[in-house]
Amino acid sequence: MRLPLKSLLSTLFFVLIFWKGVEAQKIYIDSLNDFLLRKDLPAEDRVNALCKLAKANFEKDLPLSFKQAREALYYAARLKDGRGKAMAFATLIHLYIRQKDLKHAYESRDSAMYYITKTKDPVTTGFVWFRSGWLDLVNDENDKAIAKLLKALDYFKGQQVYDYESTVYHYLASIYGYGNDPQKQKKYADLCYSAALRSKQVDPLNTAYYTSGQSYFDRFKLDSIHRSLLDSALMTNKKSLALSKKEAGRLLIQSNTAAVALNTANSYFQYFPGTYRDSAEKYIDIAIDIATKTNLQEVLLNCYGLKSEYALRDGNYDEAEKILLTGLSAVAADVVKMPLTKARIFLGLSHIAEKRGDKAAALNYLKQYMQFNKEAFDEEKINSIQRVEAQYQAEKKEQEITFLHQEAAFTKKMNLFYIMLGLTGIAALLFLLRSYNYKLKASVRKQKLVDQEKAAAELRAQLKEAEATQLQTEQVLLKERQERLQKELLAGTLQIEEKNELLQLLSGKVDSESHLSVDEQIKKIVNQQKRMDKDFEELKTDFFETNPVFFERLQQKANHTLTRLDLKYCSYILMGLSNKEVSSRLGIEPKSIRMARYRIKQKFGLDKEENLDNFIRSQE
Repeated sequence: MRLPLKSLLSTLFFVLIFWKGVEAQKIYIDSLNDFLLRKDLPAEDRVNALCKLAKANFEKDLPLSFKQAREALYYAARLKDGRGKAMAFATLIHLYIRQKDLKHAYESRDSAMYYITKTKDPVTTGFVWFRSGWLDLVNDENDKAIAKLLKALDYFKGQQVYDYESTVYHYLASIYGYGNDPQKQKKYADLCYSAALRSKQVDPLNTAYYTSGQSYFDRFKLDSIHRSLLDSALMTNKKSLALSKKEAGRLLIQSNTAAVALNTANSYFQYFPGTYRDSAEKYIDIAIDIATKTNLQEVLLNCYGLKSEYALRDGNYDEAEKILLTGLSAVAADVVKMPLTKARIFLGLSHIAEKRGDKAAALNYLKQYMQFNKEAFDEEKINSIQRVEAQYQAEKKEQEITFLHQEAAFTKKMNLFYIMLGLTGIAALLFLLRSYNYKLKASVRKQKLVDQEKAAAELRAQLKEAEATQLQTEQVLLKERQERLQKELLAGTLQIEEKNELLQLLSGKVDSESHLSVDEQIKKIVNQQKRMDKDFEELKTDFFETNPVFFERLQQKANHTLTRLDLKYCSYILMGLSNKEVSSRLGIEPKSIRMARYRIKQKFGLDKEENLDNFIRSQE
């Protein structure tokens, strides 16, 4: 159900807020104008201020924006650096597209691209690449546009121009919109919002809300089951409208706000029941008010078209026709022609008249539709010709510039070559004169040097061979010494243990029935032990405290089952003693030694054919 009073109050409230925004925008423009009145203002600052003014005025007064951009170009001509001209021509690209003048837009693009070669300023260079990519985007050359917009971002990186970055991300998101690539659209919409927050400026943030809302809405149209996407789109759109209301005094560009209001109204019209009509009309009125004040004729006609659709739903054909005619009259005096949009409006009027039963009116509207449709076709044809011609001229200029650069580079190389050739000839002549006088001396010196180098090389070879031989000999001696010390230490350790055992068992060795006295028997045993020590001295080895590494290795092979006596037997075997020698040293029967060897062999898990002596020596 429609509530005209509520809708009217809402509209009046927004108009008051917008009026405040206009006043604040006027203050901003006036401050720039006052800034330009300074006589001591540097030309570079004057150019920047004029470009900002052109941007601030283009929605309300396009001719004034052109005047200010050309004035910026005039002052930029006084600067040696190409930054000012590049910025002014890039601004003109935007204005010419607004005027639908592709030819001059491409010419401005070529000039801007030329002047960025005369400056090293990354922000200006990035801005020109951004405007060049935007021009390709307007002409549906998305691949070229993407490459140039990404290149612009490379120049903006690290320059803290987040408002420019946010705008570039906005256009990248628009390229992937309308279902082309929802994931990339969302990615660039998120980046647009992030950069806008970092810019701390109202216009980029308002654009970011518009971009995010469109991203949600496009994904909803692809998957209308997920109603939450539509809710998110509406919520984001309302954030944009709330921001425009709150920061009306700081917002310069009103076109995005008008588009957001129109999109919100269209969402209520398409996806909500008729009870939400008052909400839709509220946002239609907001969009109409902004579009009227800022000359957004496309938005204005779409608003009237949406209001007409509501009248058609009510079956009120006269009202629907009246609304569309009101919209046409509102854009009649606009300097920018819109034949295609007007053709669609007359086609809608023809359908309304046909439903109303007025065939004469329907035919008249249809004729006007065909007339504007033909104008649209002719305009598109002219635009295509202008676009092709501009691209041809641009490519031609690029080829000419490339050829001139190549020719200049070739001439430079040839001049350098001739200079180097002359210098080389003089140097060669001097060299020949000097070499003629010293040729024989040089030959003799060369031969001596060769002989000396040959002798030195032979001497180095001999020294190297002698060092290698000496090193090998030292290694052999070191190894023999190590083995000898190991054996000496092991033998000494075993000898000490044998002496201790001998002293313990000495009482058992003395025979009370012998014809010799006890002292004589002890002296006999000691002398016998000394003779054994003398033979045993040759078998000593150094194992650093009985070589724990050797014994640990044996224990690992036997799963730690070897007793201390078993280890002693293994030491004797390593020293090369026979069973008889071991039995004599330990004072036991040879049979016991054989039994001990058999037991040790079993602990090692050796086969009957395997040799215990070889196995123990292999563990050293």
